[in-house]
Amino acid sequence: MASPMFSNSYRVYGNIAVSEHVTETTVPIKADIAIVALGWESRCTALEKHCELDVRQLLVLDFALKGSGSAAVEKSRQALSEFASRRGVEFSELSLNPSIDYQRNMHTLQVSLTEIGRKLGTYHGTLRRVFVDCSTMPRIYMQWLIAYGLGGGSIHAIDFGYAEGTYKSDGDATAFSSQVDRYETVPLLEGSGGMGDEKLLLVGLGGDADMFYGLVHEFSPERVAVLVPRSELHSEVDSLLDLQIAKVKEMYRLEDDEISDIPAFGLASCLDAMKAHVAGTGKRAVISVFVGGPKVQAIATAIFACSDKRVQVKARIPKSYPHREVGANGRYHIYRLIDLTSPACSLTDTW
Repeated sequence: MASPMFSNSYRVYGNIAVSEHVTETTVPIKADIAIVALGWESRCTALEKHCELDVRQLLVLDFALKGSGSAAVEKSRQALSEFASRRGVEFSELSLNPSIDYQRNMHTLQVSLTEIGRKLGTYHGTLRRVFVDCSTMPRIYMQWLIAYGLGGGSIHAIDFGYAEGTYKSDGDATAFSSQVDRYETVPLLEGSGGMGDEKLLLVGLGGDADMFYGLVHEFSPERVAVLVPRSELHSEVDSLLDLQIAKVKEMYRLEDDEISDIPAFGLASCLDAMKAHVAGTGKRAVISVFVGGPKVQAIATAIFACSDKRVQVKARIPKSYPHREVGANGRYHIYRLIDLTSPACSLTDTW
């Protein structure tokens, strides 16, 4: 039986059907496994307040945080372990390198997910559905997982859970900043259709717009389009975005129609805005997409690139991540992605 959360509310982009739901209470989630990235933000454990998990394993990704001496990290680890115990779920930790060492980590993840699929997968030795709480997961891993899982047949559906955060920036843009070491193209989302006849850069703004200026210099696009995530719940972030937009418009002489306000946590609205900005672009164009705002933008970029082979997804690799507290504000989003090329999509409870 299809989930009442998502019934009759799907949109299709390429081979991926998407739906979204927001809650302030608790919702049932059924999947083969759940994945959480361990972090120092207290919203790392928000899923315990919002998800009645029916899974076989809770897999916690530890990006070399064990031994860091962080009391917040160990508190989150303990809370996730206790949550798994209460739900009667196997608790497992996967030790990884620091998150900026993404290539080695992705290899480890691929091997681990293949093995877990063989043991726990409910669709012919593959993972029927994976639940991923991405509240504290680096974007590049979310983007890779969509391309790897929904593009290669190893995962047939992914539910992303995301806890909105509470931010106290006092109008200081540096509160959102992490120094960029370099920009990389996300593995499996490198694009293949473009010869460079046109170069378009799509940017999803975050609190720190400075982080993509180097990408503009590196990519040298003929056109830049900007997506601005708006939420009435985060006035301090909105005021920062207003400053960033004024700066961006002046630097790149952008017209008003090259800047789109979108709902901060809307998946379909973000995808539709991206599609609108590339409408009329030639088949041999190179379209680069980079986002730094809410995590849903990272989900959207991966889906967008899977649906349009001209698109390459860029990620920033920071020198380090600032350790600052971000609590949950009580609103929790579920984004459901289903691979329409999978035979599993013919089963009603996939939806």
